Amino acid sequence: MPTVKENALEWSLKHLTRYYDSDFYPKSFEFEAIASNWPSVKDYVLSLDLLKYTPKSPVISLAPKPNGTYRIVHKLDPIDSLIFTALVYELHQIIEGYRIPASENIACSYRIKPDVNGSFFDRDENGWKNYKRRIKKLSRKYKDGYVITCDITDFYNQIYTHRLQNIISEAGGGEFDEQAYILHEFLLKLNTKTSRGIPVGPAASIVLAEAIMADIDKKILSYTRDFTRWVDDIIIYFKKKEDALFVFHELTKYLHSIHTLVFSGEKSRTVTVKRFLKRYFKDEEKEEEIVILRKTEELAKEEFEKLDIDISPYGSYDEETEEALEEEYERIYNEVAENEQFKILSKAYREILKKSVDSNKLDVPLLRRILRNATKYRIRSIVPIVLKNFEFFIPVIREIIIYLNKVLSAKLIERHKKYFEIILDSSIMRFPFINMWISHLLHNKHFDAFDLPSNYEKISQIRDQALLARRRKDRVWIKGYKDGLDVLGPWDRRAILYSSDILSRDEMEHWIKLVSSKGDIVDKSICTLLLSKS
Repeated sequence: MPTVKENALEWSLKHLTRYYDSDFYPKSFEFEAIASNWPSVKDYVLSLDLLKYTPKSPVISLAPKPNGTYRIVHKLDPIDSLIFTALVYELHQIIEGYRIPASENIACSYRIKPDVNGSFFDRDENGWKNYKRRIKKLSRKYKDGYVITCDITDFYNQIYTHRLQNIISEAGGGEFDEQAYILHEFLLKLNTKTSRGIPVGPAASIVLAEAIMADIDKKILSYTRDFTRWVDDIIIYFKKKEDALFVFHELTKYLHSIHTLVFSGEKSRTVTVKRFLKRYFKDEEKEEEIVILRKTEELAKEEFEKLDIDISPYGSYDEETEEALEEEYERIYNEVAENEQFKILSKAYREILKKSVDSNKLDVPLLRRILRNATKYRIRSIVPIVLKNFEFFIPVIREIIIYLNKVLSAKLIERHKKYFEIILDSSIMRFPFINMWISHLLHNKHFDAFDLPSNYEKISQIRDQALLARRRKDRVWIKGYKDGLDVLGPWDRRAILYSSDILSRDEMEHWIKLVSSKGDIVDKSICTLLLSKS
């Protein structure tokens, strides 16, 4: 009976508790519960015959993109996340070994190097810088030549899983044929018997995507070594236009016939290197904003080394420990905030965001960098710009909400309450993905003193309503769902169950013991977690 390997499953739990199950959704509380009941959950998963097991349908959402279109994104059931991550972890070495070595700076994205803390990727590797440097180096070499820029349309959702199975078998020299078959069957069932697409969001999917791209890299190597790639963005150089056009033709044919993939007509082209540098390649090393950021961040770095507490953006600890760490972080932050270097960095971030809004140009990589560092350094000077122009920043809503969750205080909410009211009354609340992230922000304890939102109608999903009721200690709302728990979907049901910790101890214990007796393994884990805290 084929099963998940125990060491891979243990690593999978580390990854999912420390990082995330999907990069497009708030972190799921279910993994804290699973960790609290790990011996039972592990035994359950290890007992599963993977060829007979059928994963549940994933949650599917539409995430806004900067160009006004939407990306299909996924969130797997918690048990399916554990299995999927473990299956890919088993294959990580052969997939990385199948790729062009990192030293060649061709395949620059996501070098695979899992560590003991649950990270899938080499955190010391600066692939993006290597990618940009390689482009500049090849552009100098081919200054009078031509370049192909390639981007694959809807890449993750169009990956042919049979081809993925074949690549893994080839990469493993036949030794991993069983694992390749099991993974393919898992993905096939996840896609309701369609052999196309891998989940968009889990880190494990990035590993599988790199396996597909490694095969495409090998095809390009049959023509030239003078190319570089970041995920599915490929840049290939030639001296002669006719050579570029021929290779573009052959690659297009290869992608369609072997992988059933197509290049984007909007982003793929053959142009002169000079035109490419002028119109399509953004040299971030020379961008005014980047120069400002680098100088100010270097000035501030020494001071911020005092903030020597490793706190994941999502949180990796129980609530009590997390709160204690945050208090210590705030204490040190208040000391550093008066430092002149901090004020310079804070001003630089504010001016760059203002410039972005004024020019109506959304530079997503730059904004993500600012928001992540502003989260890390607790820089609050950009809060008014973010809230006042919230709709402008929707394509980076994940980073916006994570940032606000870390910097908000009751004073800041009181000062900018009108902006929160405008956001909650705006039409963007009609979009489920946006509504979910805004709801996630409203779970923040600093909203306790404010009637935001004034009712639950603005929150579209029962799961988010339940977590809001938990924050508000709204026992009446929770009790209203007790008798109807069995008719709800699993994500909603678990949120109500998790939120029952606001009930009196006797009432909660009586209820969750009843639920635990007939619930699945994740329900039982939530009950175990609540009982351990009561």
